[in-house]
Amino acid sequence: MKKENQIKIIVLFIVIAISCTSEKGEKKQEQSKHQNEVVKVDCQKHIFNNKRNNLNISVFLDLSDRIEESSTVFKDSSYLVSLSKALVNHVKSKKLILLEDRIQLFFNPTPREDKVNELAKKMKAVFTKNTSKENLNKTVELYSKYPSILYKEAKKDAKESKNYPGADIWSFFKEDVGDYCISQCHRNILVIITDGYMYYDKTVKKRNNYTSYLTETSLRKLKLNKSTWENDIEKRKLGFIPIDKNFNNLEVLVLGIESHNKRNHYANDIIKNTGVIGLMQ
Repeated sequence: MKKENQIKIIVLFIVIAISCTSEKGEKKQEQSKHQNEVVKVDCQKHIFNNKRNNLNISVFLDLSDRIEESSTVFKDSSYLVSLSKALVNHVKSKKLILLEDRIQLFFNPTPREDKVNELAKKMKAVFTKNTSKENLNKTVELYSKYPSILYKEAKKDAKESKNYPGADIWSFFKEDVGDYCISQCHRNILVIITDGYMYYDKTVKKRNNYTSYLTETSLRKLKLNKSTWENDIEKRKLGFIPIDKNFNNLEVLVLGIESHNKRNHYANDIIKNTGVIGLMQ
């Protein structure tokens, strides 16, 4: 299958995943759940009662050496444009009084280059009843224009420092997700755009057979290159150091997983089944 077709399929999946809301039965169940308990929230009652239809989209961008590939920049940009369009279409379908939707970008570690962080701030959008149609259209324009510029600046930063800092996804889940990506007034969706590998030299942790990172080198050393890799992982008790956090109110969509490990034909399967999502188990 050509890469362009693969991107179209994933983009369609993004639109469906973000546009879908819960069934009526689920809404009734959630409403009845809160009828008999006192819940302190930071939003008005009618917003809270409509929380499954209020999208809080957080996007984590992996700015490791994967972005050296022009095809990666193209794919990531396509994902971001699709996310913005899906969100804007969702907002347009809601009643004005019920608008309470948002999207924002995250990195970890934070890039040294101020321009990268400035672009990320400009791409943050919050939609309320005071949002104009002009701002809606502007959001799509920003997500169409800025990603390529952002990646260009990130590459420049890496070139000047002679090093790509990597992607510390483990620490992001441990330290930031709960505070910045989960709201009790929203349906929380975390979109992680990455090749699946996780590493940052300042937070390399290991506890028995559990780690906070996954690289091509560490995967190769595990010798999980046979069809029995799932059983091997279970028997040897391999995995990520557990993160003691409550992610029940968070949905995670991982995009872009792609391993170029020619020595291990099962690398992609291992990453998809035990990688980023494994942090939440």
